[in-house]
Amino acid sequence: MEEKFSLWLILDLFVRIITMLAVVTIIAKYHSGIILTILIILFIAWAFRPIYLAFKNFKKDFPAKKKIRKNSKAYNKINLLYFSAYFFIFMGSLLIFTITVVFLGQAVHPLVLASAFIFSSLSIFLYHYFSKREFKGVLWLFSKFFFISTFFLFLAVIFFAQYDMSRGVNLEEKNVSFDVYVVDNALPGEEVNSALEYSRILWKEYNILINYNPIIEKNINLTPEEAVYLFSKGNSEEECLNYTSILNRITNNSTNLSVIFLDNNNSGHAGRGSLCGHSFALVSKEKLLYFDFTGWNVAHETGHVLGLLDIQFYGRTRNNLMNDEFKKLLFFNSDFLSQSQIDTVVNSINNKNETKNKTN
Repeated sequence: MEEKFSLWLILDLFVRIITMLAVVTIIAKYHSGIILTILIILFIAWAFRPIYLAFKNFKKDFPAKKKIRKNSKAYNKINLLYFSAYFFIFMGSLLIFTITVVFLGQAVHPLVLASAFIFSSLSIFLYHYFSKREFKGVLWLFSKFFFISTFFLFLAVIFFAQYDMSRGVNLEEKNVSFDVYVVDNALPGEEVNSALEYSRILWKEYNILINYNPIIEKNINLTPEEAVYLFSKGNSEEECLNYTSILNRITNNSTNLSVIFLDNNNSGHAGRGSLCGHSFALVSKEKLLYFDFTGWNVAHETGHVLGLLDIQFYGRTRNNLMNDEFKKLLFFNSDFLSQSQIDTVVNSINNKNETKNKTN
């Protein structure tokens, strides 16, 4: 079986990739870790088999060694070098996607894969133009094919990721209050206020007015082991007993909604919320490169306190606030919430305020 660089190959490749993304999105709901990674690699191999065959056919277009004239050997060696560079850049984009999957332990948003391809294809396209300075020949044909096919893939993924997703609207203003605790000088006051203000502004976009009460400083000499425990335990009844005892040393009233700033440098987690029957948001300072995500984490964990769940990156999430993986991959503070999420938050605020009024 042979494949040529043509419109039919672009269509074949496009349909296979879309099928691969759809199937991977489905199986990611039932599998994770090494099993999911293996399945993704198998589907990648199936989806890109046509372009592999085209690669092989492309290589055949170079003259055999015995047919090469002496003065053309260098020229053909350069062509083969170009071909090898193109091929390894293409395989590199697959490797980027696979490493990302392994790093997160789950399937990632199709846009990551499409972005890897469009970046590699653009690199090939520009490299050919600036090195060859021509718009003809088999190398130019390959550059053009790779660029066009990945460009349409990129547009298609963006379309399907955005399709039928509308930003949530809340017409009736809602108010909710949080106590704020800073444990053992975890963050300076100005950084705490900056993080709270970021969260307040983000939620205000949805007509949710969050009142963060004056900061309460707590010096309880929380050990690094206890901080890690808070950020990683609390999934069983036995763990919750210890979890609650630590929280009770921090909060003045465990029934109140609260944001707790801790120093958690010994764990990979920067936020956690609403465990063991408590309405709290744990936040540790988080800065990746030059991007400060502490304020975003406050808003994200506040969402958990108000009834929202994390959203997996492989879903049609449109940069959702409850999608923690997006910031890890693209260093972007997402703020999108769907209508169903806003409805959940509004109902949660109504219930919490009603419970608070009854208690008082």
